[in-house]
Amino acid sequence: MQPASAPPNPTPPAAPAESSSPPERTGLPPAATSPPRRYAALGLLLCLLGVGVATELTRIHLFVHTDPSYHSLCAVSEGVNCETVATSPYSVFLGLPVSVWGLLGYLLMGALAGWALAPRRLHPRWPFGLLLLLVLFSVGTSVVLAYVSATRIDSLCLFCLGSYGINALLLLLLLVFLKRTKSSPVDLVQTDLRALRQRPWLTGGLLLLGGGVLVLLQVLVPAYWQTPGWTDLARLPSGTDEHGHHWIGAVEPHLTIVEFSDYECPHCRAAHKAVRTLAAQHPEQIRLVHRHLPLDQACHPRLKRPFHEQACRFAEAAECAARQGKFWEMNDALFSSQDKVRARDLDPLDLAVRLGLDRSEFKTCLTEHQTADRVQKDLQEALTRKLTGTPSFVVGARLFLGRIPADQLAAMLRDGR
Repeated sequence: MQPASAPPNPTPPAAPAESSSPPERTGLPPAATSPPRRYAALGLLLCLLGVGVATELTRIHLFVHTDPSYHSLCAVSEGVNCETVATSPYSVFLGLPVSVWGLLGYLLMGALAGWALAPRRLHPRWPFGLLLLLVLFSVGTSVVLAYVSATRIDSLCLFCLGSYGINALLLLLLLVFLKRTKSSPVDLVQTDLRALRQRPWLTGGLLLLGGGVLVLLQVLVPAYWQTPGWTDLARLPSGTDEHGHHWIGAVEPHLTIVEFSDYECPHCRAAHKAVRTLAAQHPEQIRLVHRHLPLDQACHPRLKRPFHEQACRFAEAAECAARQGKFWEMNDALFSSQDKVRARDLDPLDLAVRLGLDRSEFKTCLTEHQTADRVQKDLQEALTRKLTGTPSFVVGARLFLGRIPADQLAAMLRDGR
């Protein structure tokens, strides 16, 4: 009897071929790897809307600084006024208007959203992690700007509020995306950053492009928003003397020039700038002390007819600015602005905003005439000295009307009196 033959061994299944490189880990659940096109499309639309808002804000910023006759449609009231916000120093950051930074941000986020719609991406969820980072930064910036607008500028900007709303909608869109796709925000960010690290040439090229755009903007965009004041005057030490009078120039002067001046007087404007220039040429010798002599019947007790109808208000405005440590900034702004704008069209409150003063505090000081007594003390001193015109200069016991002759000034500098 022959033994039963053993059953043939079945052919073992072929081993799977090894991949030449392991698949890239995305950190995302398998169900969340389909392209989220509707979220990217909505994000792109919101970014385009943001581009439009930022462009309009940039246009407002340009015209409000360069065209005295310009009036924006969103200048609704004192508390809701895009022009007030645009003229504040908070409207510029690192040499560019904040609206331009917003425009660049929306363009960048829009480009990333458009990339998410492209068939070729760095990974299935690219670039929602980067978008999340940028949107979170935008929302944080919106909160800071809204706080500054409400507490420091004391006025709101409708278009700015519109951009804040766009940023909030972008964040909401991404939160819905995270919930619907069950994606982890940390994993999204880490995956995007990992994809960039794995492609150094692409990352370097993008960074180089962004840096080049910023440098180009810094070079090409003129500083048309410069703070009001004479930009050709040197910065000098300043302070108040033992009587509370404002001085600028030498800390230990050899020659002190006391100026009685009127902010609405064109001769005062020219003479004041000339003495400031002189003080800059002799920074260790000459000190200029400013005293108020507004030729305005609103505060001048001996004037019986209208003359310089804004002079008293301008003098009080300078003293209100002094309460916030910016007397000379307001002094220069009041004088220099009248080279372009008539005195009756010049609002000290606008200058206060542009100088970065607390608008609410300044307005209260000005409207309640809290510095009127300070101006009156200077006026009474001028009347005691029998000064009737401006500018008048007092050097020691000597009085000069209009200007100080160059030869006498040279002699006083030499003699120290």
